Amino acid sequence: MRIRVELPEQSDVDAHAAANARGEVPDRTPYGLHHLADDDDIELEFRAPLSGRSAWVARKVRNRLDGYEPVAELLGAGGRRHADVVFCMDERTGFPAALLPGGPPVVSGLVWVQGPETYSRAERPVVRKALESLAGIVTLAPGLYTDLVDGWGLDPATVHPCRFGIDLEFFGVRPWSEATPLVAGVGDDADRDHPLLVEAVSRLAARREVRLEIGTTMDGVEIPEHLGVVHRRRMEGAVRAMYGRSTVVALALHPTSRGSGSTVVLEAAASGRPVVATRTTAMEALVEPSRGVLVEPDDPDALADAIGALLDDPDRARAMGENARAWVTEHHSSARMAADFRDVMRDVVRRRR
Repeated sequence: MRIRVELPEQSDVDAHAAANARGEVPDRTPYGLHHLADDDDIELEFRAPLSGRSAWVARKVRNRLDGYEPVAELLGAGGRRHADVVFCMDERTGFPAALLPGGPPVVSGLVWVQGPETYSRAERPVVRKALESLAGIVTLAPGLYTDLVDGWGLDPATVHPCRFGIDLEFFGVRPWSEATPLVAGVGDDADRDHPLLVEAVSRLAARREVRLEIGTTMDGVEIPEHLGVVHRRRMEGAVRAMYGRSTVVALALHPTSRGSGSTVVLEAAASGRPVVATRTTAMEALVEPSRGVLVEPDDPDALADAIGALLDDPDRARAMGENARAWVTEHHSSARMAADFRDVMRDVVRRRR
């Protein structure tokens, strides 16, 4: 089976591999998709990034279309002719690829799509046509499956829940001797509620020693100097040391059906640290009592109490971290995720023949 991977135009697989070799980012390719070729019968090709004026035009159009990439897809269409299937990690690449006439079937992940009630009457038919043009959809968040099948009425045979995975070598276990009374928070998407986390840790600090570090590029996140620090950048590989310094990794989230926070849960687990998170569908699927704690959204006291209980009982926190590492190792490597994607593509190609 010949798979052509079409990542967002700004992704450069060779540059990513070089950054991985320097220890800056996980996995040799974005999302570990080189593992798609772990089976001997797979021929794998990544679309090359555009350059020169083509790249300039593509970027201008992408910025006007909320990240969607029709120019890159049009210019790259000729490279698909030998592929059996095209794979995209998200809809900003996947929708334009699927809407192009002709060519091999397109399988895509989805990140930003939600239920039809979140769109205007003018937007709904456009989103529906794009969804129905995909030969296969991979979902990494349980709530998204419900949005697609129950909300949009898609054929369940085309929607495939898959395991999310990370690079377990890059995110190795951090020695417990590194841990301090630190709460670590990370994330840049709109579903993060970092102010809630700051408020919870501020309340906790009134009764015990605690520090907070948040890595984010989001505007408006402030931590009092006496309480901790905001790292105003994408943390990339530096996040590993922050996990190591922490006793608890905390995720405050707004209610959402998306998979927001899933990457951090897996990274924390791989690092051997427990998670305290506000309850969402994705968090319910990933955070179990043996390896973390869930609290209700919009409740800073509950979040503070859950974090404080783990800081006060480091043996319990350590046991949860050990359980988390064993769980993520068994179920959520990037190789396992790629295997799930590969199975979906095999099914799509088989049904098209």
